[in-house]
Amino acid sequence: MRKLLKMLEERKISEEEAIKYIEQSIPYKRTWKMWRFTLYLWKRIENEKRNHHLNRVQTVLNVVMSKEYKNLYNTFPLPPFDPEKELKNLTQLIAEPRQSKEFKSKNFVYKDTNKNIPQSVIDKLR
Repeated sequence: MRKLLKMLEERKISEEEAIKYIEQSIPYKRTWKMWRFTLYLWKRIENEKRNHHLNRVQTVLNVVMSKEYKNLYNTFPLPPFDPEKELKNLTQLIAEPRQSKEFKSKNFVYKDTNKNIPQSVIDKLR
């Protein structure tokens, strides 16, 4: 975020202009969905590193209740946060076969890096 803020400042782009551009450029539902998938995969990877073998529902619960998830949720034009609804929706969305096309290596990087998560890791953790 710091890099983004610096770039906007250097180019003299206001917060309102940046928001307008982003809203027009990216369909927010897809972006929101992909962010949720990313947070989920990051949590699964973190759990694997710590040797915590949680199932999908337990992992989704940890993700939905995280500060990171709630902060991200507040950046999108969504209804008031309902953790039970979010838990149900994300669990179903991850399990839905139609979402397989989204769970591709090119769409995900390891947290705090630019290195793509290998497809074999994504398939194992999903």
